[in-house]
Amino acid sequence: MSYLQEFSGEWTVKEVRHLLRRTIFGPNEEMTQTSLRLGLTGTINKLFEDIPNPSPPVKSIQDGTASDQLIDPGINYGETWIHADPFPDVEPNFYRNRILRSRSKSLYSWIILQMHYSGLSIKEKMILFWHNHFVIGDVVNGHREYNYYSILRKHALGNFRSLTEDITTDVGMLVYLSGAENTNDAPNENYSRELLELFTIGKGALAGPGDYTNYTEEDVEVMAKVLTGWRIPHPSEPATSTSFFDPRKHTEGDKVVSERFGEAIILENGEDEYKDLIALIFQQKEVARFITRKLYRWFVNYEITDEIEENIIEPLATILKENDYEIEEPLKVLLKSEHFFQSTACMVKSPVDLIMSASRGLGVEPPQGEVEPEYDHAYHHYIMSADMEQHILFHPNVAGWKAYYQEPQFYKLWINNLLLPKRQEFCRLMVEGGRFSYNDEPYRIDIENTVPVLDLIVSIEENSNPNKLIEGLAKMIFNYPVSDLQIKSLKDILIPGLPDFEWTIEYGRYLSNPSDENQKIAVENMLRRLLSQMVRMSEFQIM
Repeated sequence: MSYLQEFSGEWTVKEVRHLLRRTIFGPNEEMTQTSLRLGLTGTINKLFEDIPNPSPPVKSIQDGTASDQLIDPGINYGETWIHADPFPDVEPNFYRNRILRSRSKSLYSWIILQMHYSGLSIKEKMILFWHNHFVIGDVVNGHREYNYYSILRKHALGNFRSLTEDITTDVGMLVYLSGAENTNDAPNENYSRELLELFTIGKGALAGPGDYTNYTEEDVEVMAKVLTGWRIPHPSEPATSTSFFDPRKHTEGDKVVSERFGEAIILENGEDEYKDLIALIFQQKEVARFITRKLYRWFVNYEITDEIEENIIEPLATILKENDYEIEEPLKVLLKSEHFFQSTACMVKSPVDLIMSASRGLGVEPPQGEVEPEYDHAYHHYIMSADMEQHILFHPNVAGWKAYYQEPQFYKLWINNLLLPKRQEFCRLMVEGGRFSYNDEPYRIDIENTVPVLDLIVSIEENSNPNKLIEGLAKMIFNYPVSDLQIKSLKDILIPGLPDFEWTIEYGRYLSNPSDENQKIAVENMLRRLLSQMVRMSEFQIM
């Protein structure tokens, strides 16, 4: 049987939840039931359905001069800042920096909000995949960060080669990997090296001095010359977020690469020469293999054996190459395969996945109406993820998050003696609310912004039976059923030392008179104790 043969088993809630947890941030029960009705093919098609671009991020701090307010020239509260001056002419400098920080902060909140509002779509998961692939960091300018993220959004489910072209001349990338400093007078190899090693073809095994099998040091040097001439404007100039080509800074003449690329000649082509270089790189089949391995580790499993290489990576790479590097077709084949549905409970949730599982996945909605509470809610999620070492737009290094490349631990790097208590505490906060701090700044999750526990259990059959209630919650949030011993232990949290009928009576009283606030709070507290423990269990950490 082919590993990539389409899954032919029964399409049940178990399969639905596995697919959605791997492709969506925090899928909820409504999505699960929709997917169950759609079937496998219908769900895959829905996940890859083209969706409109979201409205851009907005100013999320009230207008004014108080410590919790801000005057941003030409931008009112609730309006987008993306068309404003990227470096506003404001004095003193500390106030201008505060404006720039506020824009970046609103962008970070906006990124989380797109994950929350994405519905049945794989797009946000793919955007984060590309962010972890084409890493930039420490740009710290909202406009540049937004433009970079917009490129990822534009190509998220599209063409890998086109994405590589656009990201090569992106201002954020030119800043991060010194592309703007790469000139004919002083060639800089930072970007050409990472373009080969991390972004397209991979290093390969060392074959000799300066020869990495897939490319050579000579190629790094030659390709750096091809990429010369791309510049970024001075902050005082207009269109600061857009790069431009300066032919005076470009190394003129034809360039010859090594035998690893067939000693091809890259003809002098001015501002389009970088596209010719990328086209040459993408002629190599190893590019398709390289990105396919990364997709496999992102969606399926970190372990790529010789068997996986032969039966999954190689055929998917062939599909990708035959489709001219359009990413959608091979990814669909992978996600519909028998192998994908056999690869369960082998992935530790990333911090973003974990927080979204404990919030959106359990029915938490951002505050509606005012911009500021909605953006603050999302920012809480952002800094929780950052505190657990998945800091969006601030990777630890150009290779991305270690969980997707560092052997032999891979995903297990998300959990250690420092991070596990944080993961458990943040999940608890999603259920119980409370205070936390990040970089010595205090934050608070209000109880009204936590899991609506009474709504959550409505869909569980026989939820007035504590055993059925716990079994139902376990099926909803874990990958497999809980044991009888676990049910007993969890029941002692729900109704400590009491017989089963005590829950039945308490819940029945609430159902018969839901307007009784005291009874409602009593039942909610019982459920919060139970769910708070469940989201801190090891079973909730994996998917």
